[in-house]
Amino acid sequence: MLKDYYALLGLPQDATHADIKLQYQRLLLQHHPDKVQQRQEEAKATGSPVMLQDIKEAWECLREPAQRAFYDTSLKESGSYSTPCRCSGEYVISEAELELGVDTVVCSTCSLIVRIHYEVASDGDEED
Repeated sequence: MLKDYYALLGLPQDATHADIKLQYQRLLLQHHPDKVQQRQEEAKATGSPVMLQDIKEAWECLREPAQRAFYDTSLKESGSYSTPCRCSGEYVISEAELELGVDTVVCSTCSLIVRIHYEVASDGDEED
């Protein structure tokens, strides 16, 4: 399954390049190995800190416009939806799971569970 780099960085998909770069730099400083004690306290409080490698991976993917456009297309085609968890993990559900009636999702890194509420979109172009 494709990682949602926007969720990992805590940004919307329509974030500007400047927003992505600024958030990358903030997270890089926050999770830098020199701040080991802070990261250990975070791990105790949340269960799992954001990994520095994931932050770098997200930046490498989103920093170039052509690569970001390809990633955005791939993300849309994957047919899945995701949102970040407070532990820095994420909740991911696919369209296929929704069609089967699945309405609960477990976080990818902790044991928190969320219930999905959604409505099926209808084509507004249908005529009677």
